[in-house]
Amino acid sequence: MIKPKLKFSRDKSQDGRPKTEDRITNNRNIRNIRNILSLQTMKNNPLTILILILLLFISGEELFAQKAFVQIYPEIKHQIIKSVGGNYCQSNYSEHAADAIGNETLREFRPTHVRVALPMRFRGKAFEEYRGANFAKQPLVIEVLEELKHMKTDCGVRNFTISVWDLPDEFMVDPTKKAKRVIKPEAYDEVIQMLTDFFLKAKNEYDVEVDQFSFNESDGGYQIIFSPEATIAFVKEAGKKFDELGLKTKFLLADTAQTLGTVEFATRIMADPSIWKYLGPLSFHCWWSEKMPDKEFERVAAFGKAWNKEVWCSELGFDAMSWKVKDMNKTWDYALRFAKISHRMMKYAEVEVSLYWTWQYNYEIMSADILQKYPSYYITRHQVDFLNTGTQIVHSISSDPEILAISGIHPDGKRVLQLINMKKTPVSVEVSGFNSQKIDVTSTTETNNWEVKKNSSKTKNGKVEFQLKPESVNTYIYND
Repeated sequence: MIKPKLKFSRDKSQDGRPKTEDRITNNRNIRNIRNILSLQTMKNNPLTILILILLLFISGEELFAQKAFVQIYPEIKHQIIKSVGGNYCQSNYSEHAADAIGNETLREFRPTHVRVALPMRFRGKAFEEYRGANFAKQPLVIEVLEELKHMKTDCGVRNFTISVWDLPDEFMVDPTKKAKRVIKPEAYDEVIQMLTDFFLKAKNEYDVEVDQFSFNESDGGYQIIFSPEATIAFVKEAGKKFDELGLKTKFLLADTAQTLGTVEFATRIMADPSIWKYLGPLSFHCWWSEKMPDKEFERVAAFGKAWNKEVWCSELGFDAMSWKVKDMNKTWDYALRFAKISHRMMKYAEVEVSLYWTWQYNYEIMSADILQKYPSYYITRHQVDFLNTGTQIVHSISSDPEILAISGIHPDGKRVLQLINMKKTPVSVEVSGFNSQKIDVTSTTETNNWEVKKNSSKTKNGKVEFQLKPESVNTYIYND
């Protein structure tokens, strides 16, 4: 048998890949080896084994190991994270404000910011039973007030957003509608009175001040709908009333149902300068945003900067219809998609407050008896534990669009880097920009929910190489 002359090149170009001419040579040589192997398949020849080993060694880097590069720029600063919090909206969907999952997430995560539902339309009750002064005396309303006090007193919550989903039919232009329900302008006064009764009772009797208010997703009209013009009219009237009563409550600006359209809706609301003083953070929900380009999130961030508004994602999730798929929230696919949308909100929309949907028994991250934690629980912990209050997000770029990188600096000076590998194959990532001799890593995969390695690696000459498992979320803490 004639032995072929094989010449493999290991030279690299500036981007770390073999030079073009070398890649062509390597590919030709690999084909030659495959031809030899095919001739030797039926023979127990040591040369076959030798050639196979040679193939694995020489071509292994290109065939089996992928490499990406991440550069961190600590000098380029973005937003400072105020809170990773959650939605507590069970009073809108059940007969009670609290549940076991909510109690557990409050105890474990101790969010500083929460969003709580206020029911203003009661099932099976005639409106006259809870109209006027009777509203704030309703048992479910009292439960909400008690839950707010518990959150503040026992769980460390400092900022409260109250949202309303629906109102009594008596307030509607067309009470037969189930969606796109328009409030009669002549009913504004009574709606505002019900709200202020609740806010004052929370403040005076429960020592809780409501910081923000919104009608849920009022641009989409999944229940109540407001045009920008109607929003201006309501905010103008209600804001003045809040001021007169000494309430500090501001309206969330927009609080839209999805990312797309947020800037347009908010722009039209801001057309009236007389209401600016009544408006708080720019807020949106990120449903139906998975296939949107990053530039749409960047538009939201840019609008917030232009108007000097904090950017909040008041419902963090990716598929508002996932409840229709049985047990979808319990799967690894759900968790990984959740990790990606969380990343994009923080990196491109530059949100300062993220409110997860939800931290109760609704798109739940654990079983109702809290004994089983779902994969999305561990994804949530990556954010709560490592990218929470006070983290200064700094600029970072990745050479691979399927390797998602976000970095920050903690108040104590420790640095954090989160790398999400969306690929179904392992990847080697070379990271530059942070230095440390003591790097800890916490990783989550489909088969290992929470793997912690202390002092797992260290930088050398300003660089470090990390090995990412397929479809994994990895958070690195640079300790010194």
